[in-house]
Amino acid sequence: MPHRSSAFRLNLPIFTPRLLLTGILMVGLVVRLAFLARNWNNLEFDASFLLHAEVARGITNGNWFEVNQQYLESYVLQCRAEKRLIDPEDFPPPATEHLVPLYNDEGGYGMLLAATWKVFGAKRWWYIRVIQIVLDVVMCWMVFEVGRKAFSRTSGIIAGGLYAVFIPGIEMAVRPHRDIWVTFLFITSVYLLVRGGISSPPQARLPLARYALLAGAAGVVTWMRSTPVLFIPFLIVILALTTSWREAVRGGVVMAAVFSVLLAPLVIRNYSVFGKFMATRGSMWHSFWAGVGQMPNPYGLIDDDDAVVRFTHSIDSTVVYQTDAYELTLRRQAMELLRDRPIWYATTVVRRATLFVFPKLGRAVFFQPVPEEHKAGIINKSLAPAIPIVADVLLGGFFLAGLWMGRRRWKLLLLTGSPYFYTAITLAPIYITGRNIANVYYFVFLVGASAVEHILPDRFRKDSSPPPISPLSA
Repeated sequence: MPHRSSAFRLNLPIFTPRLLLTGILMVGLVVRLAFLARNWNNLEFDASFLLHAEVARGITNGNWFEVNQQYLESYVLQCRAEKRLIDPEDFPPPATEHLVPLYNDEGGYGMLLAATWKVFGAKRWWYIRVIQIVLDVVMCWMVFEVGRKAFSRTSGIIAGGLYAVFIPGIEMAVRPHRDIWVTFLFITSVYLLVRGGISSPPQARLPLARYALLAGAAGVVTWMRSTPVLFIPFLIVILALTTSWREAVRGGVVMAAVFSVLLAPLVIRNYSVFGKFMATRGSMWHSFWAGVGQMPNPYGLIDDDDAVVRFTHSIDSTVVYQTDAYELTLRRQAMELLRDRPIWYATTVVRRATLFVFPKLGRAVFFQPVPEEHKAGIINKSLAPAIPIVADVLLGGFFLAGLWMGRRRWKLLLLTGSPYFYTAITLAPIYITGRNIANVYYFVFLVGASAVEHILPDRFRKDSSPPPISPLSA
């Protein structure tokens, strides 16, 4: 059989890159559909995605970003009583509306739900769930492509395969929930940056349309989830470090303009409704104190919304949850914490940061036990704690080894890992969840795969020479 220098293959000709990739995508699709069938009535995070359904119901009735809190609470209670996810189509609307503006959450996912209901003609959950599954399978391919272009074909196959069976990511994709869209944004952003190949010269330019598309995706997802709100400014800095200031300015102007245009209506809405400039939602300081409760602390807090509310009322019993007065009370208390306990606070940031390398081990060592009612996911509920910790150590170990072996190509690592570093820098000081880690775990797979490749036999490493260091090309 003739030799093909571009092929990744075993001694048997059936193991070609195309067949391996096809197999990965098929496995990814089958596993996600299986999870969907098994978890159709899973009510984890039910209050969150039922809130977005209520936002969508309001939009279809012409009430943008307003919710009927009493109706929402009755909807949640009914789903829990029947132990199933009731379609909004099958839950009767309220006799009268008592609407309040959406304050403590983003409304973009509700807009997406409303759009699917409009297109398909009924208020059903399965539309958005199938869309997310299809997009997540596309992400398997994008992870492969990023690995192939940034590291090697072998690394791309390994990383794409790991992403295809990554259970926390799969669970996010099959839920009617917004968190998976942050993963879609981050992987798509990296793909857009490297799709032209990683080659010299360093001053090579990306098409402006690619920058516009990237910023457009960031703008859309920020309407759903506030975490990427500073991603574009961060990415401009990354471009300056990995390419040139000229390219960073060129791409940065386009990205900033597109992102600002997309986010402006939300900022205007928040100002007109709440009388203040607010990019997304108004619950930062509540999240900060929930983060304090994630690990042993001098305030007796735990990571629980009700616990934070009780803590706030112990300071000022007159403030109401999800209001400016509530947030200001927590902000003043946070400033006092930072002034009186700076060393303790700094250690909490470091402890959260360890989760980006060893999410299970770090949580077991540094964090308080998660309340039983807050545990979610098959890994947390069904496996012995030692099993995910062992997997954690293996993946984290290969990841650290890959970072060390690729240290001379730091620009490449910085570019492909930009969402990973962004998430660590912005969330480690405040609050972190397993879903935030899952959003960026593709980078652990990519870098870990590059380390695994070094211990594979030679026949597994055809065409595995690394690309040149410069991270962008036209």
